[in-house]
Amino acid sequence: MNSRRTRRLISVSLCSLALVASACGGDDDDEATATTAAGASADTTAAAATDAPSETTAAATEATSDTTDGASDSTAAADGAEAEAALADLVAAAEAEGSVTVYSSQGLDQLNALAAAFQEKYPGISVEVVRGTDGDTIPRVETELATNTSGGDLIVMAADAFMQTNAEAGNFVDPTASPQLAGLGAYDAEQYMHEGNYFEVGAAVLTFAWNTNDVREGLSDYEDLLVPELAGGRIAVIDPAIGPAVVDFYLWMEESFGQDYIEALAAQEPRIYPSALPIGEALSSGEVSAAAYAAPVQLVPAAENGAPVDFGISPAGAWGARYYGAIPKSSDSPNAAALLADFMVTAEGQELVQGASGSVLPDIPGTLITNDRVRKIDLEATAPDKAAAFVEEWNALFR
Repeated sequence: MNSRRTRRLISVSLCSLALVASACGGDDDDEATATTAAGASADTTAAAATDAPSETTAAATEATSDTTDGASDSTAAADGAEAEAALADLVAAAEAEGSVTVYSSQGLDQLNALAAAFQEKYPGISVEVVRGTDGDTIPRVETELATNTSGGDLIVMAADAFMQTNAEAGNFVDPTASPQLAGLGAYDAEQYMHEGNYFEVGAAVLTFAWNTNDVREGLSDYEDLLVPELAGGRIAVIDPAIGPAVVDFYLWMEESFGQDYIEALAAQEPRIYPSALPIGEALSSGEVSAAAYAAPVQLVPAAENGAPVDFGISPAGAWGARYYGAIPKSSDSPNAAALLADFMVTAEGQELVQGASGSVLPDIPGTLITNDRVRKIDLEATAPDKAAAFVEEWNALFR
C-alpha cells in the first residue's frame, strides 16, 4: 500500500464504486502445480549400462534445447517486430485524426494522469477526458450511436450488460489495430478481449477490512469476520437494496464460503451501511472494528494519512466490478481511441489508472489483484425479480 499515486484515488473513485453498485486488483493463485521426478534408480541403471550413450544423449538433448530456445527467440523477435510495425501504423493513423475523447467512470485523477502521460508519449494527439458515472454515460452513448453523432471515441465503464447488448448489436469498432489488444504484447487478448469488440481494462475491488487498533492481528479472510469478538455491532455490511451488483456480492460470498456463511454473518449482528464510503469512515473512526465490504481506493490514502485501517484480499479472489472498454462506431477518431486503449493496458498505463484495484497485467505496482481473479457479475442471478427476492430474504436475516 505504498504507491504514491494511490494518494489521489479517494473521492471520485468511491463515487464510481457506489454508482456501479447501484447500477448494476494481484495475488498469485495459491494452487501449486504437482511435478513428478524420474526415479534415481532408473537413472543409475541407465548410466551403469554405458556412459557413452548417456553422454551422447545428453549432448543431443542440449543441442535440441538450444535449437528450441533459438526458435523461441526467433518467434519472440518476429512478434516484437510485428508489434512495432503495427504500433507505428496505428500512431500515424491516430496522429492524422489528431485527438481522442474518452468517456469513463474510472477515477478522474487517474484518467487525467493517464491522459498527460499519453500526450507526452504521443504529442501529436490531444486527449479530452469526460468523467461520468455509468448512469450518466450510457444515455449519452446511446444517443450518439442512434444519431451517428461523434462524441466519445473510447468508452470505459463497469456496466457489463450495456457492453454485452451493444456488442451483440454490432455497435463497437474492431480495436485490434492496437498491438496489445491484438495479442502482440503483454495483454492477454485471448482472455480479456470479448466477442463483439469490447475488452477489459481493469477492475474496481471491494474487500474485507479492519481497524488496526481494534483487530491488532488483522484478518486473513472473510471467515475471520465470524469470530465472537466481532459480534454485537462491530462489523459493517453493505445494504443489498442499493442495487443488483451488491446482491451479487452476497451471492459471491455464498459461493466462496458456503451457503451458511451469510446466515452466520447476520448472526454477528452487524451494522448496515448504504455504501463503501461511510463504511471506510466508520472503520477509520473506530465506529466499527471490521467490514465485509470496503474500498481499498479509500483505505490506502487514509492509512497513508495515519488512519488505523488495513484490508486483505481473499485467497478465493475478490468481488468487484470489471471495467470494460470499447470504441463506438459513432467515433470519428477510432485509431486514436485504439491507441489510447493500447496505452491504457500497458504496464505504464495500468499503474497510472488502476492503483489500489484490479489490473489486466500481473505485478503492476500499486494494484491488488488481476482481473481473472475478480468476480464477473452474474447477470442472470441478479435479474430484477431475483434480486428483489434476495433482498427480502436478506432483510429477514439482518434486520
